[in-house]
Amino acid sequence: MMKSFVALSTMAVLSLGLSTQALAQNRVSVKDWVQTWSDKAAKKNVPFSTSDLEKKALGTCSDCDNKSALAEGRKLFTKGQFEQAIRTYNEIPRGNTYWLSAVEEKGWAYFRQEDYEKALAQTKTLLAPQFAEISNSEAFLLQSLTQLKICDYKGVFETHQIFKEKQKNRIMEVQQLAKTGWNDALTQVLKKADKFPLTLDDMGDAVQRLPLLIYKDVEFQKQALRFKASERAIALADSVRAKDQLEKTNTQSFLALKKRVQELAQEETNENFNVIQKLNLVEVEAIQRVHTDMELADSMYKKNQFEKVGDDKLVFMDDGRPWIDELDKFEVAAKTCAKGIRRKM
Repeated sequence: MMKSFVALSTMAVLSLGLSTQALAQNRVSVKDWVQTWSDKAAKKNVPFSTSDLEKKALGTCSDCDNKSALAEGRKLFTKGQFEQAIRTYNEIPRGNTYWLSAVEEKGWAYFRQEDYEKALAQTKTLLAPQFAEISNSEAFLLQSLTQLKICDYKGVFETHQIFKEKQKNRIMEVQQLAKTGWNDALTQVLKKADKFPLTLDDMGDAVQRLPLLIYKDVEFQKQALRFKASERAIALADSVRAKDQLEKTNTQSFLALKKRVQELAQEETNENFNVIQKLNLVEVEAIQRVHTDMELADSMYKKNQFEKVGDDKLVFMDDGRPWIDELDKFEVAAKTCAKGIRRKM
């Protein structure tokens, strides 16, 4: 699975038209900053403060154009201006970190337009093997609900099975994070973290076990930066008093970081709970319709809702076992979800 996440990260970089070198120039190294601070502190007794580091690393909007496009698309969607919303979502390039969100919301716009084929086209992307474990759980609801609309009941059950297979572990992990605020995936990320702001590439395969787009959250980034900077500064402290102050700062940032992770995890857990409830309703409806449509199909056949045939022809309700003379002589009535099928000879 690691390969798919690396591929996704690489695709995101390429879609933005930025080289790895260019990205590195726009990010700030905590290690370098702490060394510079330590050198100054040794000469001028400069107090430890990450305010200028935060300003350099997090002071400017990250990926502003695409973030604004997503926000604008949501406004248009809320107003019912679905065509304009779709065009706005399309402005976000493939591979951008907001791209999957744009694809999902574009799918909901098509759904509201009752263009179910295009809605399903979006979910096929969202639930592709590369993205199924990191897509929003609503992507599964979108596909399931669309399949229900077109009476693809088999598809509904298959989507729900994929949801359980691909999202169960992640949902449980995020649910646990809402309680603890920490897991070894976070430890893995912070252990290697140095340059800020953190990117998708920095998250690696840990992204499977953390709230969606956590690295886009400014508060998370800020507390992670403070934690890493104070941690490195402790190792360079030249007095017990300085070390004690830095350890206090480090503990405060750690607690604030855990709190923010808990908040983000709880928000996602609440959303997942709502989605699961809706998926359950869709499944119940699909089961009910399977039985109802079988009865309706039989009723349609009995009501003879087909073109009339002459007295020299016989018709039979389809049982899936046609005679050789009946091949290429099927007729289908599909004005409703229940499909009446008969054979002629």
